[in-house]
Amino acid sequence: MKRSDLKVLIIDDEMIFARQMERWLKEKVARVFISENSENGSYYLSREKPDIIFLDNQLPGLNGLEVIEFYKEKSPQSTLVLMSSVFQLNEITEAIQKGVDYVVNKRNQDENGLQPILDARIKSKATGNPFWKFIQFFSPEQSSRTKQIVILEDDELFSFQLMMILNNLPSQKKHSVTRLSSATEFAQYAKQHGVPDIIFMDYQLNGELGTRTLDQLKGHLEESKVVMISSNIDVDTALTLNLEGVSEFILKDEHWQDSILECISKMNL
Repeated sequence: MKRSDLKVLIIDDEMIFARQMERWLKEKVARVFISENSENGSYYLSREKPDIIFLDNQLPGLNGLEVIEFYKEKSPQSTLVLMSSVFQLNEITEAIQKGVDYVVNKRNQDENGLQPILDARIKSKATGNPFWKFIQFFSPEQSSRTKQIVILEDDELFSFQLMMILNNLPSQKKHSVTRLSSATEFAQYAKQHGVPDIIFMDYQLNGELGTRTLDQLKGHLEESKVVMISSNIDVDTALTLNLEGVSEFILKDEHWQDSILECISKMNL
């Protein structure tokens, strides 16, 4: 692969892992910097303005979750990737809410796993668009218009309750909300109406994994925000889905309605 002009900062106190990442990256990017803690990492942010930051969550002093918002403020143009060998699902959700672009599992990370992150960043530089337009959020000019929303859920009661929340928002915006119950119905909907702005999708859909629908959305995730809903999803699956473009996870527990309202607020619906 042709070497890109990207600059990459690795913040990790595990030097063996950091040096391995450096070896993977050195043939693909222009420069690689390594820092052993988050405090020293901020120095590189100011001096080098890296395109991508790989930030370990388990660091001496301030951990990754504690500096996400500071890093995003200090270097908003940088793609921020949070890494760890051990994640809890609530940590993944918190990291995404604070603004990280990717969350990755160090145990499964290799040269091939880095490539989608590099490709997305190269694409964003080539088009001149901010990286986040390819991954998570709506641009400001989109946030005020009504949106096309799909609920992809085979639990009719849950689907109805979610639709009622979306149809009775405090903002009183009247978005188009459609309830579907299978990946086949979603494929037909997308063919007729195009890719929706927002998809609330159950991961376990009629016995099928939500990855089938994500496969249908490949190439369109800069246009659509995917919120994955599940009563039980393991951390490794959540990390994989995040790499595939899922930007929010909501558990079907006793607090799911509060989680939905928080998600809606962040999307400015």
